[in-house]
Amino acid sequence: MYKQVSQIIKSRKMEIMPGRAINAPLPSDEIDETRLSPFILLHHFGPFEVNYLNKFAFEPHPHRGFDAVTILFEGALRHRDSTGGKGSLSSGDVQWMTAGSGILHEESQPDEFLEKGGIVHGIQLWINIPKANKMHDPRYQDIRSNDIPVITGVGTIERVIAGTYKDKTGPAATFTPITAVHGKISKGAKLVCSIAELYNSLIYVTLGNVTIGGKPAGASELAYLSNEGKDIEITADEDSEFLLLSGEPINEPVVQYGPFVMNTMGEIKQAFLDYREGKFGELN
Repeated sequence: MYKQVSQIIKSRKMEIMPGRAINAPLPSDEIDETRLSPFILLHHFGPFEVNYLNKFAFEPHPHRGFDAVTILFEGALRHRDSTGGKGSLSSGDVQWMTAGSGILHEESQPDEFLEKGGIVHGIQLWINIPKANKMHDPRYQDIRSNDIPVITGVGTIERVIAGTYKDKTGPAATFTPITAVHGKISKGAKLVCSIAELYNSLIYVTLGNVTIGGKPAGASELAYLSNEGKDIEITADEDSEFLLLSGEPINEPVVQYGPFVMNTMGEIKQAFLDYREGKFGELN
């Protein structure tokens, strides 16, 4: 039995810095957050032209209680955090950062990339983690494109970032069962995605136009899928790319305030207090 497309959600434009507007399909007022668990936020940035005069950088800032994932489709991104974690992403790489009990981090482009200039294009994804693991020690996973398993078909490519998908297992370590797949599909090609039943699942179109389960979805649109059924068919009206996300729901209260995702408002207040007292460490 195939899954059905329950809803198509259009991204809203959101300016995150002067002259830099991103597509933000999640969070959305159109769908209850419990139906999206464990996924909290999806921001699609770029393609942006970046150079020394026009950077795309985020100064040091805190997080607690969730995983912050950056999937870089094109360009370069440099990360460093208060645990000593650091890395420089290139096209196709993924950064999987667990904020856990608290972390400070910053993101920018390497100097050598800024000197030449180029395109930066990717996704920032926030994934909730269960209450039992929210205060886990922070950690940083630097996932290289060459380490991501690839499934190829006629006019199709699927890169398995997390979870087990069509007998391939992605390299990302997660606290709750999650599947994350970056797909590419050529015009006229067809692809059947394999998705666990009863998981909350969605497909976000990053480029092009596709038909998902018989319903059209264009760039910057998100298809929310029914929990019933195990597979769904995608066909491409033009060369397209998408991100498939599927996860076991975390049936716990969620309170998000700014950069913190916890279970109660009291825990949010404690996060702010701990941050002010320097308990998230510092960037050297």
